[in-house]
Amino acid sequence: MGGNAAANMKYEALVPDTIKKPKPDSTIEERSDFIRRKYEMQQFLDSTLQTAMVLPSPTSTKQSNTNSGLLHDKKNFEKQATTSRIHGLGQAFRYSWRRKETENKSSKKTNSTNNNNNNNNNTSPGMVEFVGLIKVNIVRGTNLAVRDVMTSDPYVILTLGQQSMKTRVIKSNLNPVWNERLMLSIPDPIPPLKLQVYDKDTFTTDDHMGEAEIDIQPLVSAAKAYENSTITESMQLGKWLATKDNTLVKDSIINLVDGKVKQEIVLKLQNVERGVLQIELECVPLSQ
Repeated sequence: MGGNAAANMKYEALVPDTIKKPKPDSTIEERSDFIRRKYEMQQFLDSTLQTAMVLPSPTSTKQSNTNSGLLHDKKNFEKQATTSRIHGLGQAFRYSWRRKETENKSSKKTNSTNNNNNNNNNTSPGMVEFVGLIKVNIVRGTNLAVRDVMTSDPYVILTLGQQSMKTRVIKSNLNPVWNERLMLSIPDPIPPLKLQVYDKDTFTTDDHMGEAEIDIQPLVSAAKAYENSTITESMQLGKWLATKDNTLVKDSIINLVDGKVKQEIVLKLQNVERGVLQIELECVPLSQ
């Protein structure tokens, strides 16, 4: 699911004030009661929040080149089994902290070549370091392209690095309202957030209905800057201006609201005749 931070954000989202999370000195009974409430009865669960699936990393440059292209990315996603849901990310989180500790203890006299060699020897394929979590609310689509004679059955694939998630399909609707909340881990270096819209077909290949790409670096930077802030009132942290050179329908504002760094974006889909997508982003640094 993306490590402890991502799992707790979902399974401990609604812990009431009357229930305290067990501490190291808590009794076995207290631990057992909390664990059953959290995982078995799922009393604190935020069921609206979905977590990411990791796409397989190519094992060679040749394979990477072969896997390029929007259609192939979609097919790769569709082939993922539900049982493969993000076991590797938990290992990645644990590895990232071990690597940081190792690097901090390394001698300053060690030259950069030796450091690179050591990192290469200790790093397993697919290991990724993460800097935070991003919640994405796919709000709605407007005036989407027609792919089924008179209408379409649209859904959205969301991709960040090697993670990918998919919204539900909305039947026969060119103005679908998803209001679907998805959560992914943010890798370092930070890649763009990619969105692809498709029309679901039962007997043929799903039709492409446009795509978009979002630079989330400003949002992550703002979240890091204000993660330890004591500011309680809402305030604007930044603005992404809509111009003829970008895909924004209107200016996108990064706001601090109730201690959370959020951004609302309305953008035009690319490589398609028409269509607008509205989404909401929230960045959560790992330290939180």
